[in-house]
Amino acid sequence: MTVNLSRKHLVLMGAGRAHLQVLKGLARHGSGDMNVTLVAPTPYYIEGAMLPGYVAGDYALEDIRVPLDPLVEASGVAFAPAHVLGLDPAARRVQLSSGDALPYDVLSIDVEPVADRDHIEAAIPGARRNALFTRPLEAFVQLWPQLQGLARERPLQVAVLADGLAGVELAMACAHALTAPHGSRVTLVTGAEPLLAGQPPTLQRRVLARLKSLNITVLQDRCTAIDGRTVHLAGGATLVCDAPLLAAGAGTPAWLLQSGLQTDEAGALVLNERLQSDSHRQVFVVPDGAPAEVGPVLEANLRTALGGGSFKKAPLDASRLRVVGCGDGHAIAVWGSLGLEGREVGQWKDRRDRRQLAALFAP
Repeated sequence: MTVNLSRKHLVLMGAGRAHLQVLKGLARHGSGDMNVTLVAPTPYYIEGAMLPGYVAGDYALEDIRVPLDPLVEASGVAFAPAHVLGLDPAARRVQLSSGDALPYDVLSIDVEPVADRDHIEAAIPGARRNALFTRPLEAFVQLWPQLQGLARERPLQVAVLADGLAGVELAMACAHALTAPHGSRVTLVTGAEPLLAGQPPTLQRRVLARLKSLNITVLQDRCTAIDGRTVHLAGGATLVCDAPLLAAGAGTPAWLLQSGLQTDEAGALVLNERLQSDSHRQVFVVPDGAPAEVGPVLEANLRTALGGGSFKKAPLDASRLRVVGCGDGHAIAVWGSLGLEGREVGQWKDRRDRRQLAALFAP
């Protein structure tokens, strides 16, 4: 890849929601006197919030997977289809799977959480061979129809290994999609912590009631191995399972954690309120789960880092509103101690999700 070294170079690593908003800003206002390169493994964006709806059959694949080409072309950026192998923040270079060592003046990272398969295999022997990983999303959405096909032929025992709201939504979506015609069953294995620990009690109660109504067995236990058709649990029990879906353990990519950027005692990247690495201010990182309002602020701060001006504080406070899809057109919405659920909530969630996705790609 050729980069004009006479102009400052902004590299956008990953095609996450915030970076799509940066691309929209570039399409509207131009890139000025800088080169911009977007690096992503595939030329698609998949809306993770709508993944359970795809699993449940509420959405076709083209409803949740949008080609990047029109937005990339409108923004005038270069697109590099590659995986990241390593980051050297001292030399300001990113090593790509294409063989290119891509230099940058400012780097912004907005990547999909990664399931570290080596780490997971060490903790759960047999996972690499036997589990269906939900990350990366592009691979999972291609494999999911195969599991649906099996469930149309015979009853399946499916275990969803998950540790958060997204995994709970996935379990409910699976139950809705796979129960007919042969009565496939879904078990949710939540790990050692109580289900949805830290979430509002109102949400916990409503979700547990919904799981029960869908005949989903909930096991608060940790998976220790997967051997053929058997899931082994820390408490000593075993679970017969035709298809273990691994929706837990996704996090920051190893190449980023091993890059030399400052981390805290827990191993998390240390960022300031501008989304800059505390140790390397030319590197910006969008945290997983950042709100939609981050995108425009990130664009402004990237322009400031390259051209000067005043930085803005990124809005990272999570919304108090929790909305959980239940896989059958039914959804739960909770705000503090207030809660609503039903098909009307599901219809509202569907309209909101479609509108937000469309807005990312609207001119």
